[in-house]
Amino acid sequence: MRVLLVSANRERIPDPIFPLGLAYIAAAARQAGHEVAVADLCFGLHPLDDLRRQVNAFQPDVVGLSIRNIDNAAYPLTVEYLDQHREVVDTLRAVTHAPIVLGGSGFAILPGPYMQALDGDWGVAGEGEQAFVELLAALDRGWNPAGIPGVISRRRASADTRASATPVRRPTDWAAGLRPARDLFDYPRYIRRGGMGNVQTKRGCVFKCSYCTYPLLEGNRFRAREAGDVVDELEALMTDYGPHDVFFVDSILNFPVGHVEALCAEILRRRLRLRWSCYATPVKLGREQASLMARAGCDGMELGSDAVEDGQLGRLGKSFDADAVLRANAHGLEAGLRVCHTVIFGGPGETEASVRATCRALRAMRPTAVVAMTGVRLYPGTPLTRQLVTEGKIRSDEAGLLPTFYVEPEVRDFLPGYLLRQARAAGNWVLPGLSPPLLPTSQRVLRALGISGPLWRLLRFSAMRAASRTKFLRPNTSWGIPNPRRKVL
Repeated sequence: MRVLLVSANRERIPDPIFPLGLAYIAAAARQAGHEVAVADLCFGLHPLDDLRRQVNAFQPDVVGLSIRNIDNAAYPLTVEYLDQHREVVDTLRAVTHAPIVLGGSGFAILPGPYMQALDGDWGVAGEGEQAFVELLAALDRGWNPAGIPGVISRRRASADTRASATPVRRPTDWAAGLRPARDLFDYPRYIRRGGMGNVQTKRGCVFKCSYCTYPLLEGNRFRAREAGDVVDELEALMTDYGPHDVFFVDSILNFPVGHVEALCAEILRRRLRLRWSCYATPVKLGREQASLMARAGCDGMELGSDAVEDGQLGRLGKSFDADAVLRANAHGLEAGLRVCHTVIFGGPGETEASVRATCRALRAMRPTAVVAMTGVRLYPGTPLTRQLVTEGKIRSDEAGLLPTFYVEPEVRDFLPGYLLRQARAAGNWVLPGLSPPLLPTSQRVLRALGISGPLWRLLRFSAMRAASRTKFLRPNTSWGIPNPRRKVL
């Protein structure tokens, strides 16, 4: 079959993200014998016009539409992507009668509502390497794909539940014999514009953070690739595309114990010259682990700290305490790593005292950067959303396509002004919900100058901190103009 895979993501701030998941789907479909083409909408001045031309030229039998994100998960500067996705579907319907199959991580969070909102023909609500290929085989033979695990039909789609698909498969060997089909995309452009490539070493997450969707999307167990297989892929990337930074997209790279150690040991054994960064957890992040990561080419990690106050960490379902955050930060900096803390303010039970305690700790730790979110984005099926439904604070169908955020009432009026003052004083804070983190022009200039890797690393320089402070000079002590396209609790 002629299969056109469409990457719907057009977000390029702070960086365009290579559609790694869709590249895996493309590889699986091609391996199964299908003729595969890709339409990537991330670049170009008129992406929908480009899409029309590509559809007319390729004449696909099936179109797969990958939806990476629902919105930017930032409050109050919330950016929704549903209208963009509707434009893509409308464009496709106007030029082809091929069935449209929806998928991607954004779709998998809300498969029923997205099927209804976009009027898809079929959807894949979980990992797609196997399910999508089986769906293609069924369509090719004229069979009904509705019974395939993970596949959702238009008829079965429900607007107010995630349970619209048959149970999904989570294979342990999800990457066995499979490499992302980067050759079908303009991968070098992502490197130039985003400063780095991306690699996945495992799926799933054993942690139980109250707001997080990773266990829903990938399961609550780790399913890891062999270190040698990962480093084979890294070597091929450096050979095929030249030396470039790599970001490991795992929910966390440094857990379970032994995983990142094996990866680093293999990089060192092969003497592979590589610069990389990752998401990390403070759990078990000791001096030896941080030092090994640094020697293997890691120069930055984004710690999912969320808070640095024991009470709030417990309420967010974190598996560590504030002392663990302090130790992880110290070990990372000691090893020469750049350390960025991601923090969430305003979750259930947050108080002015807990906000101040986290901010004091962040000042004392002197990390490279802090990315602070205000409010918690609610998604269906997470422990936090279930808790709020049980408490009668929201209906079960409210956490959905309309971006809904929880901000603890006790700190709602206190947070914006206080955090803006903290950001202005520190100079190394990013507040995606309160101040745009980067202008497109600034991003292009920085990348054109050859600056690679995550841009938060630049905040280690005093000049960049001084420039960053200017974003927070305007006194702003409110959440701004109410937006009917989002909801805050």
